[in-house]
Amino acid sequence: GVAQATASREVGRLAEHGLVTTRPLGRNTLVTANWDLPWAKELRSILMQTVGVLARLADALSDADGIEDAFIFGSWAARYTGEPGPPPRDIDVVVVGNAPLRTVRRACRAVEQELRVDVNPVVMDRSQWDSATPEPFIAEIKSQPLVPIPLERR
Repeated sequence: GVAQATASREVGRLAEHGLVTTRPLGRNTLVTANWDLPWAKELRSILMQTVGVLARLADALSDADGIEDAFIFGSWAARYTGEPGPPPRDIDVVVVGNAPLRTVRRACRAVEQELRVDVNPVVMDRSQWDSATPEPFIAEIKSQPLVPIPLERR
C-alpha cells in the first residue's frame, strides 16, 4: 500500500545494513531476508509471535469453508493494539460464519504447532455476531480490542 519508490528506498536501506539480500531479475529486484545473520532465527521467531500470527491465521482460516470473518481478541489483541501488559500466553480467535468448530480447530492446529502457542477458537453465526442485543460473551468480546484476520476469499 505504499508507493514503489518508497518501498524501493526502504529495501535499499535494509540491504545497506545487511538485513536483506537483493538480486536483479530482469527489470525487477528479488528481495529476501538475510538468513546468514547470527540472530536471524531469533528475529524470525519474534516476528512470527507478533505480526506473523495474523498472516499464519489468515492462511489457515482462508482455506476453511463457511468462514465469513475472523478476529483475534483477548490479551493478544490488546498487546497488538498497544495496551500494556504481560505477553499473551495464547491466542483467542472468534470466527463468524457457519464453519463447524471442528473444522476451525483443525485449521488452527498447524498454527499452534508452528508458533508453539495455544489457539482458542470460538465460532458464532452472523446473526449472533450482528445482534442488536448480543449475548454477554459477544458483548464482552466486542467491548475490547479486536484485530481483524485478513482472510483471502478463495
